[in-house]
Amino acid sequence: MNLAMLLLGPGNLRRNRLYIMALGILLVATGLFIIIDASDTVTLITLEAFGWVMVVMGLAKMAFSILANGGGMPSFFGFQGLVFVILGIAIADFPHQSQNAIPWLFGLALLLNGLYQTLSAVVIRYPHWGWFIVSGVGHLLFGGLIFLTWKDAISWVVPLFLGGALVLMGITTLRIAVRLGRYLQGKEGLTPEMAVQYFLDFHVAGRFREQYLSDAPAAPPEVGQKHDDLLVHVWTPSTVAKVDRNPNLVGRYVATQNAEGKFTVGHSALEMKPDIYISHCDGDPTAFDSGDEVWKTLRSKDVPGVYLPSFEEEIKTYVLPSATIRYRNFSEAQLRTFWALYRKISAYNFTNRNCSVAVALALECALMGSLDKGRRFRTLLLLLTNKDLWVAHFIRWKAREMVWTPGMMMDYAIALQRVVEE
Repeated sequence: MNLAMLLLGPGNLRRNRLYIMALGILLVATGLFIIIDASDTVTLITLEAFGWVMVVMGLAKMAFSILANGGGMPSFFGFQGLVFVILGIAIADFPHQSQNAIPWLFGLALLLNGLYQTLSAVVIRYPHWGWFIVSGVGHLLFGGLIFLTWKDAISWVVPLFLGGALVLMGITTLRIAVRLGRYLQGKEGLTPEMAVQYFLDFHVAGRFREQYLSDAPAAPPEVGQKHDDLLVHVWTPSTVAKVDRNPNLVGRYVATQNAEGKFTVGHSALEMKPDIYISHCDGDPTAFDSGDEVWKTLRSKDVPGVYLPSFEEEIKTYVLPSATIRYRNFSEAQLRTFWALYRKISAYNFTNRNCSVAVALALECALMGSLDKGRRFRTLLLLLTNKDLWVAHFIRWKAREMVWTPGMMMDYAIALQRVVEE
């Protein structure tokens, strides 16, 4: 949904701020009622509601699998969705018989999520990664507590979790409504500066923004000048390594070994002639001496970076890209304003500020609002039934959760091009 809203642009939210605020208040009130009045009747109702929520989630996962034409993770999503549907129907239709199973489901989910958060924080070292570990350990402890008291847990697990989830959703919704207030001043459309600030506020993950994009955006004097199409250039690891064999998943999306035994990770760049070329690298983007060096670099740390001046200069010492994806439907003003902000800091970070992060953020900022052509509800429905949007959403979700790589950037750019250009 976030990606669909990005393509529709900020106007879709600005005009509906009161509805968003009312929804937030309703969610908070409903959540508090469920938590406070945890009677048998309320528990039974919330248990049935939980079952139907699982059914809806399962159907959504199955729809993604079908729209993405299966294969790899989409096929796994289809299987996962089928399991959700079966469990959801069982819980909703037989709430009394499923009461003992619910604590086990919540406990297992907490343990798996806690383990994932802890391990990913230790390996990748996000900004504030210590808090990720604290959160992961908290999930593990809470999950263990549920398993220890599972026989008596049904009376508080369902109201607490479902009510708490609704309260958190409501608070998040209210925060969005409050933050939208800054964009409601005046009757004119958003300026490039306000559009970029909106993009940073609502569509950029904190680890990509907090340390690097904290200044206020300012439109450069070049805004409004003639320009060519937007091009995304991608060099996959196998292209840089000049490997003839078909790459496996690791070689396609992470790194591959060249003839000299060094590891290459590929590269991404974005171009809009005559004055925009975004190619952010750490000085030697072509190879690592060993797999251990690639693994260590995955840990989040800043190193001196450099911006290459043009595509022509890039290919003088590099190879031709694996793919070039062209866009015509985009905002040059938003792109130029975002690039003026991003290039203020040259620091390079393999996890949070690499070449593909720069390209992904610049591309999203340029495409924000590109499908705002009126008849928004109809456009939103068409987007939500577009298989390429779901493919792009899945890639974006995994990249934001882990790390953007050139292979993921190429698939993402191709999927987005099909959404906004066809």
